Amino acid sequence: MPYDITSPSGRRVEVKSAAYLQSWTRDYYSKINFDIAPKRAWTPESGYSPEVVRHSDLYVFCVYTALSKDQSILDLDLWDFYVLPTAVLNQECPEQKKIGLQSLIALGPIKTNFSNLGNVIETIEL
Repeated sequence: MPYDITSPSGRRVEVKSAAYLQSWTRDYYSKINFDIAPKRAWTPESGYSPEVVRHSDLYVFCVYTALSKDQSILDLDLWDFYVLPTAVLNQECPEQKKIGLQSLIALGPIKTNFSNLGNVIETIEL
């Protein structure tokens, strides 16, 4: 499967995550970047496909917003979720391999919290 999950209605979802805090540094906050590079699909039967594309219907970009290591990554109130149809990425940045948070926001994703994420995934216009 060349995407991360399938929603109950069959939407193919690619999930990306990032955080300001990283375990390997305490000196600065990380810049939020996500991998959006088109990829080749792989199956055990046929190996890699020749086609390099984004295989999902939509992306969910997850940002852990905590700025202190005293906070728990399991606290879902500290996460922001941005949902964007893959078609927008394909139109606005077809060959782009990475995207920063501000550039992502400029594309107009739906920002939501965890409790509304499933509804947004199922209702966002593709």
